Amino acid sequence: MSGSLCCMVERMTGQTDILLAEGPRRCLVHRGAFQTLDVTKWWESVGQSGEGWRQNDIRVFGQWHKEPRLTAWWGPSYQYATVQWPARPWDGPMETLARDVQQCAGATYNAVLVNGYRNGHDAMGWHRDNEPEIDPSSIASLSLGASRTFKIRDRRTSEVLNIELHHGDLLLMEHLQEDHEHSVPRRKRVQEPRLNFTFRRLV
Repeated sequence: MSGSLCCMVERMTGQTDILLAEGPRRCLVHRGAFQTLDVTKWWESVGQSGEGWRQNDIRVFGQWHKEPRLTAWWGPSYQYATVQWPARPWDGPMETLARDVQQCAGATYNAVLVNGYRNGHDAMGWHRDNEPEIDPSSIASLSLGASRTFKIRDRRTSEVLNIELHHGDLLLMEHLQEDHEHSVPRRKRVQEPRLNFTFRRLV
């Protein structure tokens, strides 16, 4: 079953959780929308394409550290913090996946950052995807593999929303990056890998 068909079935018969709705700000999850995808095959596909996986060096409070995860990039040239990515067009399976995610989300994207969490020791700290070139109207986050907690924090009130994301879930964030930040904390008992595809539109 293709991702598009899987998404159509999800919207008709599955569960969509609306987790936050405040004016234009929304966060929702299409549960299991891409559950037929194979995390192992996708991990290998990302690693074997282009320059493969990278573990970037980032500077935190004046000191250099390895990012606690692997990453890969498709899209226009892009920079966040001290990390630079050269332009890379959609190709092969990624082009198909991007088309299916866009159909499911009802939005247009031209870039994706892929995060590879090798196990529960890999994580993502609090941050916002608020670089000027990112369209804030819609960011789509697809999870494959191990279940992990996705946290969203309101910077105005410090209120935290904990979202458990499972294999095949598609999370959408709309107009959240100005007032909210998000993270994926460590879960050391998790031994299985997780892939996260974060689709966005650069303008």
